Amino acid sequence: MEFRDDLPRWQQIASAIRKRIEKGEYRPGRLVSENALMQEFGVARNTARKAVASLREKGYLYTRPNLGSFVGPEPEDED
Repeated sequence: MEFRDDLPRWQQIASAIRKRIEKGEYRPGRLVSENALMQEFGVARNTARKAVASLREKGYLYTRPNLGSFVGPEPEDED
């Protein structure tokens, strides 16, 4: 991916992931690992994390500690 100079890289990565989700390339379930995102986009861990965090805030992803990030809205807790 070639990055533009007018937007932060994390925003461009978040946009690319969002588009993949909307096209069905990333289906509900586990998202690729943070390391895979770092490698694919050639960015530092913090940049990849910020992209994932922005998508989580918008409801495209949810995260489970020690398991990773997942595509889709966070499921309701079952009691």
